[in-house]
Amino acid sequence: MADRVNSDGLIVMWSIGQIAERDGVSKAAVSKMVAKLVSEHNLPVRRDSRDRVAGVSIADYDHHRAFFGSSEQDQTPQVGTGAKGPTPNLPPSESRDEALRQEAWMRVRRQKLEDAKAAGQLVRADILAEALTVAGRTIQAEVARLQHRADDIALAVSKEGTSGARIALRKAAEEISNRIADALAKVAENAPEMDEAIEGIEE
Repeated sequence: MADRVNSDGLIVMWSIGQIAERDGVSKAAVSKMVAKLVSEHNLPVRRDSRDRVAGVSIADYDHHRAFFGSSEQDQTPQVGTGAKGPTPNLPPSESRDEALRQEAWMRVRRQKLEDAKAAGQLVRADILAEALTVAGRTIQAEVARLQHRADDIALAVSKEGTSGARIALRKAAEEISNRIADALAKVAENAPEMDEAIEGIEE
């Protein structure tokens, strides 16, 4: 069934059991991949009152598995993920009209994902969090070095008072800003150009 998830439109949700049946794998295998994609890509899901995954955005699931999944380890069948690719077979219980509506919603959702990928807007949430942590620590370390300028600032105050302190602090801030920029540039330079593939799942 489809649930209204956000203002962008309707997102078709499938249960883990439906995905497992379609792909010919165990529910545990699908649950493992869903957990990875939720953690690393913010995969849209619907949860029940016990915080268990009750529905998964099938378009997002297929897209992320095809884009980030490991072809060597992931043995589950790959389905089309592009707007023009084949649409997975819908559960037989759905009516023809409902099936057509879901197919249209899925096509729109996939096109949005493809557009986002082409624009470089898809990033792994776990890697983004790690990068922000590294950046934060880098900035923190550089700011902490301000204390080493205490003697220079004290000397400036003794010679020129508040005006001298202001000049000394401005100079220190400029130097720290430059060091932070250089340090972050080095972090970016050493970072891999592409994300590593997500480890696959086994049936």
